[in-house]
Amino acid sequence: MTDNNSNQAAMDPLSQFWTDMFARMNVPQTGAGAGPSLSRDNQKQMQRMFFDAMAKYFDDFMRSEQFLQMMKETMDRSLDFKQQIDSFLTQLYRGAQMPAKTDVDDISGLLRSIETNVLDRLCSLESKVAAVEDKRRTGRGAGASRAQRPPRRGNIKAARGKSAKGKSGK
Repeated sequence: MTDNNSNQAAMDPLSQFWTDMFARMNVPQTGAGAGPSLSRDNQKQMQRMFFDAMAKYFDDFMRSEQFLQMMKETMDRSLDFKQQIDSFLTQLYRGAQMPAKTDVDDISGLLRSIETNVLDRLCSLESKVAAVEDKRRTGRGAGASRAQRPPRRGNIKAARGKSAKGKSGK
């Protein structure tokens, strides 16, 4: 029973407001602080009216010039504060000879662009290698269309040496 009395005592401050409001509205109550005895439809209608009134009030308030001006000033101040903090931290890191966030961002941007360039070149090289491999498979390589192969370097030097000796020996 003491638990029930303590729960009721704890509920009294919470339910006092509603009990007073319904008493002022002349709504009959059943039981001790049980609230009004309204039908389900009346409760839904009251709830709908309450939500509609609150929605209209908040909509009017949020569209008011004062609210919009206050939000703009708040956003401007918070952006200014963030810039001040960033500037302070950058100076602090540079004073301690540590990389600042801007330094790391710049380096990561450079690395991303290098990665993109390398991947693009690898892709183009891959397509060129695939084209060369396709030509080899079909037998239409660079030397296949020629009638004769050029002589090897060793043969060219030997041929030049013979003709040079022959000319100088006469």
